[in-house]
Amino acid sequence: MGLERYGLSYIVPWQVMSLTRIEQFKNDSRQAGINRALELKIATNDSGLVVRPPRANLDVGIGTVGEDEWGFNLAAGLNAAIINVPIPTNEIWVWYAIDQWDAAPQATLVTFRTAPVGGTTKMQVDLQDCRGFPFCAGMLGEPVVYDRSERMVVDIQSDAAHVPEYIKFMGFIITTRGTVLS
Repeated sequence: MGLERYGLSYIVPWQVMSLTRIEQFKNDSRQAGINRALELKIATNDSGLVVRPPRANLDVGIGTVGEDEWGFNLAAGLNAAIINVPIPTNEIWVWYAIDQWDAAPQATLVTFRTAPVGGTTKMQVDLQDCRGFPFCAGMLGEPVVYDRSERMVVDIQSDAAHVPEYIKFMGFIITTRGTVLS
């Protein structure tokens, strides 16, 4: 099936995790990206790499340039390819957590894929797994890793239309040292 390569499809709510465990998830995710970058020979060693957070607008293409916020205009039902961006050839993208901080969330399912039609499903996360907590935020069962030149496609299933729905995808972009940020 291939899912074992990409991760387990569940979310671990932050409210049930210690700060030490959250930090471990983040460090393990960062290291998974660095290891993959070295495996693909993006750099010869980790000192040739830089790890930085993703920017909603400039990297992922959502929000506006002046406001780097993670707001989505959701329709009821399937919001296919709401994120659809190519990964640059000198980068690895790693996603380790989802933070749905909306006061009245409608999103129920997030699917990470490699193409709008077909392609590989890297992970599906049921956001309803953390309903009942004060907010729906948590670590993914395993990091979702996108290789260079892959396409990052995210579908969001929603119970009802909601403008905007705030869902932050937390992760790292691993790139070569000296890469200029625009």
